[in-house]
Amino acid sequence: MFKRACVFFLGLLAAGLILPEASWSSTAFLQAEPASEVNPDGPYFEGPIYFGFSDFSANASTIEDKLVSAILGEAVIARAAGLTRDNKDWPAAAVYVAAYSFTSKKLADALIYAAKSGCEVTVVMDKKQSQGKGSLASFLALNGIMVYLDASHNAMHSKYILCLSQNAVYTGSYNFTENAKKNAENIVGLVGNPFLIMMYLRDFMGHVGHSEILNTVLS
Repeated sequence: MFKRACVFFLGLLAAGLILPEASWSSTAFLQAEPASEVNPDGPYFEGPIYFGFSDFSANASTIEDKLVSAILGEAVIARAAGLTRDNKDWPAAAVYVAAYSFTSKKLADALIYAAKSGCEVTVVMDKKQSQGKGSLASFLALNGIMVYLDASHNAMHSKYILCLSQNAVYTGSYNFTENAKKNAENIVGLVGNPFLIMMYLRDFMGHVGHSEILNTVLS
C-alpha cells in the first residue's frame, strides 16, 4: 500500500495535478534523479529553492503542537475525501515520518488518529533508538501504523514529517521526543514546493527499501 501510494503521488506530480502555482512546470522536477545512496541525515539539495515556510524555533514546547496540527490536517483531508473518493485503493492523504528517536505520546496519538481517519501513515526510524527506553515504535505498530526499522547506517538521523496532500515537509533539529520540548530546538515547515517534496519522498522510500518491518515481527 505504501509503495503504491508513493507511485500514485509521484504520478500526480508528473501530471501537474498538485502543483500549487502555475509557475512550476512538471518537467523541472522530473529531471531530478534519485540519489545512488541514501543519506542518513536526509536529502541534500543544490540550486534555488522557492517555498512558503513557517519557523517554529521561537519556543520548542510549541513545535510539537505545530506538528500535531499538521498531522491532524491530513486526517481532516482524509476524512473529507473518504466520503466521495471512488478509488479506495489510493489514500486521500498521507503522513510519512522519518525519526531518529520517537517517544512523543502526543505525536503518536495524532498519527494513530490520522491512520484511523483513512490517512496513509508510515514511520521509519533508527533501529537502535527504536529499542531504547520510552520508544513508541511498538505502540505505533500495534495501533495500525506501518513502522520500518533502519539498521543500515551508524545512525538513521533523519528527522522530518511529510504531509503529502498539504504538499508540506517539516524538518529541523527537533527530535520527536518528550525531552526535545525542553531543549533549544528549531524546525521549519516548507510548503508548496513539489520538487522539494519529491526529493524527501525519494529519500523516505530509500530508507524504507532497506529497512525491516516491525509490524511483521510483532504479529
